[in-house]
Order: sequence, then C-alpha cells, then structure tokens
Amino acid sequence: MKVKLVIFDMDGVVFDSEKVYFEANKMAADQLGMKNYTLEYYQQFIGAGTEPMLAQMAKDYGSRELVDRFYAMSMENVYPIVEAGKLALKPGFKELTAYLDEQNIPYVIASSNFRKDIEYYLEETGISGKFAHIVSADDVTHAKPSPEIFNKAWQKMGNVAKEESLVIEDSINGVKAANNADIPVIMVPDIIQPTEYEKEHTLAILPNLVAVKEFIAK
Repeated sequence: MKVKLVIFDMDGVVFDSEKVYFEANKMAADQLGMKNYTLEYYQQFIGAGTEPMLAQMAKDYGSRELVDRFYAMSMENVYPIVEAGKLALKPGFKELTAYLDEQNIPYVIASSNFRKDIEYYLEETGISGKFAHIVSADDVTHAKPSPEIFNKAWQKMGNVAKEESLVIEDSINGVKAANNADIPVIMVPDIIQPTEYEKEHTLAILPNLVAVKEFIAK
C-alpha cells in the first residue's frame, strides 16, 4: 500500500493509556460509592468520546451531578498516575514513527481526548512536536463513530488522496469512524478484541505498531 499520510488515534494506539484511565476512574468510583464500575463497564465507552460516556453514565447511575463529580475526580487522579511514569508508549511506536520520518510520510493525531490533556501526555512522555497536527475533541461537534475527526485531520494535511491515507485505531468506534470517512484503517487491538465487523472493515488487524510499519513498507 502506498501511504502518504498516517492518522493515529491516541489512547490505546500511541499510549497504553486505557489502563491508566480505568485505574483513575475506578479510584473515583470507589471514592463516590458508585457500585458495579468494572472493566467491562468501562470498555463500552472506549473510543466514544467524553460527553456520550457521561450522558450514558448519568442514566445508569441516576445523577448527572454525581457523574460530573466522578469525571472531575477521575481527571485529578490521572495526572499523578502519569507523573509516576505509568503512561507508556505502545510497543513499536518509536520504530513506526522513525520509519515514517525516514520516508517523509507525515502523521497526525486524531483523538477523542481534549487538547490540553493530549499535549500534557505528549510532553510527559517526551514526544511533543512529533505530530504534524493534533485534532482533538475541542475541534469537533460529533464524537466517533462520526467521521468528523478523521475528515478534519485529513483536511489539515492538504487533502491527500484518501486511498493513500491510513488510520490506525484500536476500537470499534474508531474503525467505524474511519469507514464513515472513507479512509483505509488498520486495527491494532488494545483492551477490546476485534469482532467480525472489524475483521471485515479493516485493511488488517495487526498485533502491534512494528507490524504496521512492516505492512506499510511492503
């Protein structure tokens, strides 16, 4: 495949961050007495954006005020976890980006996270300035699986032919968003394992970013 642009999702693709978020969320849920906040419950929100998560949780727990407190406490919990060095780059990120740099293939982040948090994570892990652009939740109206975030990332890079662009995702919502944007997508599973949908709607399902590098280089 000839690739002229790579669009990275962030959480679960660039960073092994879902474990960090779940740890922070579970701490907040326990502090607030929110029962049944399990990894399985958390998984349904991966890749879906913050507001849809909070809206569904408000229904499930019967209080938007409680859920807003939960979210604020969770975010306060995240920063000490990150500062403790627990936010790791995903295997193969450095190898893949070194190859993209060598081949002069630009790459951007399109993340459902907020820009201030994205920039903080990039700074804390020493990779600020690696990406040509950052497109975040602040830049879009609709969360994934809407194609908006990937279309904005693609447009920022000068409308490279979509068939020569590549999205790297780890969630079903992300795969659907790439499909809806008509941009080819590779899935590198993180916490959630692929279903038949992802198997049928991706270029490939690969174990890590080194394998993505090898796929692009073929």
